[in-house]
Amino acid sequence: MNVKNNSVNMNRDEWGQDPAVRAMRSVFSGMETALEQILQELAISPYDRRIRGWLHTALPKFERAWHLARQTGVCMDENDAPVVYAYCLANVIGAAGIDIPDGMLPAEEHIQKLVSEVFA
Repeated sequence: MNVKNNSVNMNRDEWGQDPAVRAMRSVFSGMETALEQILQELAISPYDRRIRGWLHTALPKFERAWHLARQTGVCMDENDAPVVYAYCLANVIGAAGIDIPDGMLPAEEHIQKLVSEVFA
């Protein structure tokens, strides 16, 4: 076994060449940014123990919204997906009794409608 050749191959990001992989990485990055922005806006520490539960609840709702969007012919891209995730997360946090200020999330009517269907 040649360790040197294996380490060189491990350092190359062959998956990163795939446009679909790059798009999903962009979605995940946007979701992380949405989380950070929501926590900052609500003055919640990123170390708050409640966050794990919120994320655990919000992710399946986001996945349901993604599926519902596909069923209705809406293509969610790397711009819409983080907004949908932010709406899902904000709904979960709001359900935990934390006030979500008006105007904190972008006014995207089609996204609001999609997320409201998921939380109905």
